[in-house]
Amino acid sequence: MSSVSTGSVEFRNARVLDGTGGPVFSAHVLVDDGRIKRISDEPSGADRHVDLDGSYLAPGFVDMHAHSELRLISKPTAEEKLTQGITTEVLGQDGVSVAPVPEALKTEWEKRIQSLDGTIDGRWPWNSVAEYLAELDEAAPAVNAAHYAPHGNLRSHIASFEDRELAAGEVADLQDGLEQAIDGGAFGLSTGMIYPPSSYGRDPELEALAETLATRDSFMISHVWNETDRVVESIDRYLELCRRGGCHAHVSHLKVGGQQNWGNSMDVLELFDDAIDAGQRVSFDQYPYTAGSTMLTALLPPWARQGETADILERLRRADVRERIAEDISAPGEWENLARAAGSWDNILITRTASGDYQGDTIEEIATERNLDPVDAMCELLVEEHLDVTMADFVMSEEDIERFLADDRGTFCTDGIFGGKPHPRAIGTFGRILERYVRERDVLSLPLVARKAAGHPADILGLDDRGYVKEGYVADLVAFDLDAVSENATYEDPFQLTDGFEYILVGGAMAVEDGTTTGVRNGEILRSTDEWDGSDRPALDRSSNES
Repeated sequence: MSSVSTGSVEFRNARVLDGTGGPVFSAHVLVDDGRIKRISDEPSGADRHVDLDGSYLAPGFVDMHAHSELRLISKPTAEEKLTQGITTEVLGQDGVSVAPVPEALKTEWEKRIQSLDGTIDGRWPWNSVAEYLAELDEAAPAVNAAHYAPHGNLRSHIASFEDRELAAGEVADLQDGLEQAIDGGAFGLSTGMIYPPSSYGRDPELEALAETLATRDSFMISHVWNETDRVVESIDRYLELCRRGGCHAHVSHLKVGGQQNWGNSMDVLELFDDAIDAGQRVSFDQYPYTAGSTMLTALLPPWARQGETADILERLRRADVRERIAEDISAPGEWENLARAAGSWDNILITRTASGDYQGDTIEEIATERNLDPVDAMCELLVEEHLDVTMADFVMSEEDIERFLADDRGTFCTDGIFGGKPHPRAIGTFGRILERYVRERDVLSLPLVARKAAGHPADILGLDDRGYVKEGYVADLVAFDLDAVSENATYEDPFQLTDGFEYILVGGAMAVEDGTTTGVRNGEILRSTDEWDGSDRPALDRSSNES
């Protein structure tokens, strides 16, 4: 953590949301030397007093699924995250990220994930997780950051980008690679079951990794095989795999896509109920929008995404390949068919291209302009942009979103992909939760928001002194006026910062003051440890649903 000297500050007349899910209470909260020193009914003699006059004070929010691996190096001020109350980002998601990377495949990895994670000036100077975290430390970001070990990156050390079963010795090597990543600071293993090469992992391989995670009291995080027609089946398969391996199972960006599947959120939550009744630990993260967002290549059938970037581009130039892609998209199948789930090419919005062209246009609009079939338009765009294209896909229902939001096993995330005209979730997620789902729709109580945004994430990550407003804990804090919170980001104009967050402290230093970022960069690069046994963690309090 950067050593920013701030003196003591006391937040007076705060309505405290302590992160346990317990009732709101009024208190004066004293911060000194980066930590919460005192929570009292009586004021103290702090160097500075801030009268919150009834505004809420909560633990700093944790973005449990972020794609800021390179953005925190190139733009460490992180104002889009800070101004929505986020003090910690969790990186290394979806089984494909920036570390670890084999030296021989570094150029390919730089190309492969640039639409997801962006770029930095020059080549990546790291290979291991430990080296990447050291580089991130040098950038001195304004928020804290944690990192998962991405399965696809680990697998590429052994099998490059080949779609094949690993031999027993190779699985053992993969387990050793996971151990090294955890020793280097990774908090768990992320898998991306629609993203090569993570998607090439067979169940026995993943179960072996789950066993390794269990020995480290760690967990697996997964973008599961299918979030649309087979979402229930996929989550059931994932939970069972983690159960056999003995590790905690965490589902990434939980959703039900495709109108024909809306309502299946009830079946998903029943799976969680059954798993927990059987003694398994289960959790998830979620963003509160009806559109997802990812790389445009995710619309392609799995066979069309095989190989390295040059292989995919060569394939997409061929007319017979495009015809086969169109046939696969139009018919039900075993794979995650996001284009079919969207129902219309008007529901696929381009958010970023390498050239900057077509950002804010739908595939239908591009196809009409070019007088092409939508599949041809998509393939031509991917070829022209060297696959560096992201999209927003409108596939979800409000009812399912609200059902997941109300579940206390969940956490929140932005899943924010920057560049171009990004999905507004990158800038507005936590403001939207408070404005729309607390203040307007009464889906969530404020105590539950604080629990899901801070306390529960800290428990999952095993952070023994964060996530709660508790004496002795690190002073990652957020003060907000619920009536003033406004998510301003839109699909048309996403880079509009959230209003209503008055003060944000990161490690006790004032990162946002009177709603404006201060430029202070006091984030800490968090590293995993398996020394904490959870014995000093405040218990979840379900006794109140008050706001």
